[in-house]
Amino acid sequence: MKLEMSDSVELYYETYGEKGDKLVVLVHGLGAEGGMWAPQIEKYPSEETFLVVPHVRGHGKTSKVEQFRISDCARDIKELMDHLGINRASLAGVSMGGVIVQRFACDFPDRAEKLIIADSFSEVASLSDKLRGWSQWLTIKLAPGLLVKSLGSVYGEPGQERALNYFRESYAEIDKEQLLRARAALNRFDITDRLSEVEAPALVLVGNGFGDAAIGWARKTADLLRNSRLEVLEGGKDPSNLVVPEAFDQKVLSFLKG
Repeated sequence: MKLEMSDSVELYYETYGEKGDKLVVLVHGLGAEGGMWAPQIEKYPSEETFLVVPHVRGHGKTSKVEQFRISDCARDIKELMDHLGINRASLAGVSMGGVIVQRFACDFPDRAEKLIIADSFSEVASLSDKLRGWSQWLTIKLAPGLLVKSLGSVYGEPGQERALNYFRESYAEIDKEQLLRARAALNRFDITDRLSEVEAPALVLVGNGFGDAAIGWARKTADLLRNSRLEVLEGGKDPSNLVVPEAFDQKVLSFLKG
């Protein structure tokens, strides 16, 4: 389904489950689309959960944009909720999706029930983090094929085939210019001065597969939020919902029902 936003972007979204059940908006990561949530789409409706799964602007079947702003992505979710007659919802975001969820919770605090922020971050501040982000931007700009080739080493362990196959297909179809604009926006993201305003309970998840740096980013986010807890997923890595879906789902569903 498509919905025209206030700035004329056509947002594509899908819904799964029964409308009367617990409502969760799933926000995907960079270079992905709603299909990134396939394991959760298959499982959560049977757990009395109604899912709303948008494609972030510039991704999937949603319109391309001249300028990518995290604030616009957060507003898209608010306008989608308005359209569906949803006052409050829980939101789950992985990687870039976690960034968008944080911005949504700050911009529309009365609309956020619970937050799940996975394999994400709240700022790009240190020199090493900036170099990492802009190095990826440069790779997309000059040698996008290297991203696809690198997937085998990133998701080459047993049990990670679903993530590997998903991103091979997704990266082969993504618009390079849209990916560059989104990556640049993420490289400038910093919401650390606002997270203390958020009152919604938050579950911060991070896989240990990308080492101490990723865990450190997640810990900082959890520390800045008033009402949060941090959980490390053994063997997980961005996106943990695809890499270790069973562990991810156990934590998320328990948090949503708790």
